[in-house]
Amino acid sequence: MSLSQKKINLLNDFVNGICESCHKPAKLQPHRIQRGNQGGKYILRNILMVCSDCHKAFHENEFNNMRSYS
Repeated sequence: MSLSQKKINLLNDFVNGICESCHKPAKLQPHRIQRGNQGGKYILRNILMVCSDCHKAFHENEFNNMRSYS
């Protein structure tokens, strides 16, 4: 289940439009710290609001870490 645009907007306002990873102002996206397929839910303590570059980097790092365990 994903977040509604209204909730995304509220979270974006809460962090003042500043990426929680690189600390730059940007249009933000919610990133689940614990992945959905690992039981991670869209709840406040499991969400970082990040820019698209940081969001992409998080997922690339997750993918690379998963490959190293194979």
